[in-house]
Amino acid sequence: MENENVKKNAPAILIVDDISVNVTILENILTHEGYEALTALSVQEALELMKQTRPDLILSDLSMPEIDGLEFCRMLKSDQATRDIPFIFITVLNTSKEKEEAFLAGAVDFIPKPFDNIEVLMRVNNHLSSYRMQQEMADYNRMMHRLVEDQKNQIEREHANVLRALTQIMKKKDDDKGVHRGNVGYNCRLLAQGMQFSPVFEDKVTDEFVENIGIASRLHDVGRFLMSGEEIADDGGSDRQNLEYIKKCTEFGKEVIGEFAADQECSGALEMTRQIAGCHHAHWDGSGYPALSGSEIPLEARIAAVANDFDEMTAPGYGEGACTPEEGQKKISERGGTYYDPDIIQVFDKLWNRMRTN
Repeated sequence: MENENVKKNAPAILIVDDISVNVTILENILTHEGYEALTALSVQEALELMKQTRPDLILSDLSMPEIDGLEFCRMLKSDQATRDIPFIFITVLNTSKEKEEAFLAGAVDFIPKPFDNIEVLMRVNNHLSSYRMQQEMADYNRMMHRLVEDQKNQIEREHANVLRALTQIMKKKDDDKGVHRGNVGYNCRLLAQGMQFSPVFEDKVTDEFVENIGIASRLHDVGRFLMSGEEIADDGGSDRQNLEYIKKCTEFGKEVIGEFAADQECSGALEMTRQIAGCHHAHWDGSGYPALSGSEIPLEARIAAVANDFDEMTAPGYGEGACTPEEGQKKISERGGTYYDPDIIQVFDKLWNRMRTN
């Protein structure tokens, strides 16, 4: 039983040569040392074998009919599944050009004919050890990558929970804004989902982006949380024309969200919240605050600007300027290219009647 287990775990060496005597000699050398020998008399036969068993190392003749060793080596090196398998030529190379071609094809070494048992085993052992170390390092790197990703995902989940809790706290302090924040969150998520079908945004708006903006945009005005009652009362009215209010609200918002990740990299929903809080008053043409324009404005902030303004202007609290959803859609659409990203407005024009309003 122990011998069977050893054989089962022995490295598999694929021997490819159209001369059966050479195959037999190498097979005897390797099996006597405890390796599992796989044999093929042509490249086609070798490829069929490899569909069933992946070898740990390949010994191949250079000159063979139909497909030669060089082409065989190139085929394996061009395939991600087999490119790391050590490939050694068993041949007599007479010129430096032949050696150069073999190395360029991806070979790692040569074993000259006629075979010397000790040399064959030493070269095979050396390259198997290197290959094994390479595989172990790759496995370790993959494991570390998974650990880092798991840790990052855990941190982002914790951040999302903190943001949800902060949303609830703000709702209790400023309940009249609770419905508005909920509408903005819902409408940002809806817009982002629609943008996934736009060629302009399909590579930028992922499912993760959609989920994050639904959470983050509810805190677009989180800066109000740090402002006094007097400062909030002097917000410039329905059109938010008080620049000092806008500056304080955005700067306070970025600051308070940044504090949550003071010891960590700010990413995911938390970073999105920070960008929305700080940039959703920016205008596409650069006339807003901060003085960013076009694609300098974070994508999430461009989306939040549309959703926020649409809900604001269709709400009863907008005062004399309050309008119907149809009128609001027209106003928002007319400002595409000045206040808002025109590509987002194209999506908005198709979805506005599905958006929530007061």
